[in-house]
Amino acid sequence: MRSSVALLAWASALLVGAVGATLTAKIDVGAPANADAVEQSLQVASRLELPAAAQLVALASADLRFDAWRNPGRSGPSKTAVRAAAPPNPGDRLLRAAMMAKPTAPNPDLVPLGRGRNVGALSALEAALPAAGRLSPELTAYGDLGPDVFAPRRLTVLQLGDSHTAADFFTGRVRERLQQVFGDGGIDYLVPGKPHPGVRSALFDSDATDGWSYEALQKSDETRRFYLTGFNAIARHAGATLSLKAKGGLAYDGVQVAFLKQPGGGRAEVLVDGEPSGDISLDGAADQRATLDVNAADHGERGFHDIAVRALTDAPVTVTGVEVNRQGDGVSYVSLGFPGATVQLLQKLAEDNLADDLKRVAPDVIVLAFGTNEGFNDALDIAAYTAQYEQIVRRLKSLRPQARIVIVGPPDGARAGNCRPGTHDCAAPASADSVACRLPTPPKLAQVREAQRRLAMRLEADFWDWSSAMPSPCGAQVWAAADPPLMAHDYVHMTTEGYRQSADRFADFLIPLIEGRQTSAHVVSNN
Repeated sequence: MRSSVALLAWASALLVGAVGATLTAKIDVGAPANADAVEQSLQVASRLELPAAAQLVALASADLRFDAWRNPGRSGPSKTAVRAAAPPNPGDRLLRAAMMAKPTAPNPDLVPLGRGRNVGALSALEAALPAAGRLSPELTAYGDLGPDVFAPRRLTVLQLGDSHTAADFFTGRVRERLQQVFGDGGIDYLVPGKPHPGVRSALFDSDATDGWSYEALQKSDETRRFYLTGFNAIARHAGATLSLKAKGGLAYDGVQVAFLKQPGGGRAEVLVDGEPSGDISLDGAADQRATLDVNAADHGERGFHDIAVRALTDAPVTVTGVEVNRQGDGVSYVSLGFPGATVQLLQKLAEDNLADDLKRVAPDVIVLAFGTNEGFNDALDIAAYTAQYEQIVRRLKSLRPQARIVIVGPPDGARAGNCRPGTHDCAAPASADSVACRLPTPPKLAQVREAQRRLAMRLEADFWDWSSAMPSPCGAQVWAAADPPLMAHDYVHMTTEGYRQSADRFADFLIPLIEGRQTSAHVVSNN
C-alpha cells in the first residue's frame, strides 16, 4: 500500500463504498504512476462514477481487496493477507468527506448486506459491494470489514450534560445525523414525566395527569434514590398516569420501567397502546429498585407507539426512568441533561446506582457536556474544578473501562445585564472589527474550556470545543443578532437553528471517531 497506485486504490475503495454511487479516479492505467497523477486522480475522485473494468483490473493488482471484489465467486486471498493491506493516512480524509456526503440510492441490481437496513452512507456501502450475496462471509472488498461488522453492530453513545443537553434540540440533531450515517440502534432512556420545563425528548411526547410530584438529584440529599435520569416521579393517588407517545410513527419492541420500592409502597401497571401489559407491587425495602418489562411479542404486537404508567392504589408509586428498545443496528444516542447543573452533579450519584445504569445503557462512548454553569460562576476555583472533573472521568472509566470519553467545552455566552430585545442592537459587538464585546463574557468561561481541554489531553479523552462552531469574538452576541437568530436573548441558550448548526459540527467530529470505534484501525484513524 506504499505505491501511488495502491494509494489511489484505497481512496477509490473508500469512496465507492461510502457513498454507494461509486467512484472512479480517472487515470490512464497504462501510464506510469507519479505523485502528480495521483493528486490529479484524487481531485477528480469527487465525481463519483463507476470504475471501468480495465481500471478494476489494475486496482486489483495493487490491492488484494479488489481481487476479492473482481472475482467474488472464486477462492480469494486469505483474510489475514487482505487485512495486512492497511490504508494510508490520506484515506482518512477521503472517507471523512464521503461520510459527510448525502447518500445516494444504491444500485438496484446489487444485493444489500445485513438485515436490509437502508439508510445512510454505511448502508450504501453495503449495497455497493457487487454480488454481495456471493462473497464469502469472512471476506469482502474491505478485508475483514464484512457484514458481521456493519449489519449486526450496535453502538451506544451516552451524553450527560446541563440544559443544552436536557432540551434535546442539540442532541436530537446529533442523533439524527449519526443515524443517517450508521443506522438507528433503537435504544433510549427517558426521564419520567415532566419534571422541569427544560427537560424534553426529541423522540417522545411526554405527559402526566394531575397527582404526580417530582424530586431532583440536584436538590436532594437522598442520593441513593436517584439514577442517571436525575429525576423521580412520584404518585400518591390511584389513576395518576404518566404517558409517552413515540414521535414520527416509530414503533418499539420493548419497554422497561424502573421503580423504587418502599415499605407500604403502592401498585402500578404499564400499558402499551392503551392495553394493560403488566403490573408490579412496590411494597418492599426502602429505595430498592424494581423493574417491569414489557415485550411487544409477548402480546402479539408488531410494535407499540404509546407507553403509560398508571398508579393502581393511593400508596406511593415512584418511577425513576423508562428504557425503550426496538430492533435496529446502528447508533443509539441517549441524552440525559440536568438544567442548571455542573459536572459535579455526577459526584452525587451513588456508586451502585451509577454502575447499575451504566451496565443497562452499556455506552461505547460517554459524552460529558458541562461547563456553561461553571463558566458563569465568577468565584469558581479552576484548580479544584479540574480535580473534581478528573475524579468524575476516572470514576466513569472504572465503571465502564471500554468506553471512550468525549469532553465538550462550553459554547460562548454573555451576560445580558439590562439589555432587552428591541431596545437597541445590544446583540452585536461594537463594530465588525472590534474585539470588545458590547455585553461582557463571563471571565471564567474561557478558563473552564481550557481546563477541560488540558484534562482531556492528560486523560487521553477526546475534546470538542463548542465555541469553535461560533464566530469569535463575541460569538453569542453575533449569533443573537443573526437573521434568523441563532442565540436566545439570554445569551446562554440557543435557538433551534443555533442548536442545529452546532450539532452538525459536533456530528462531523463524532462520525470519524465512531467509525474508527466500529471498525478499529481499518477505516478511520481516531486522531
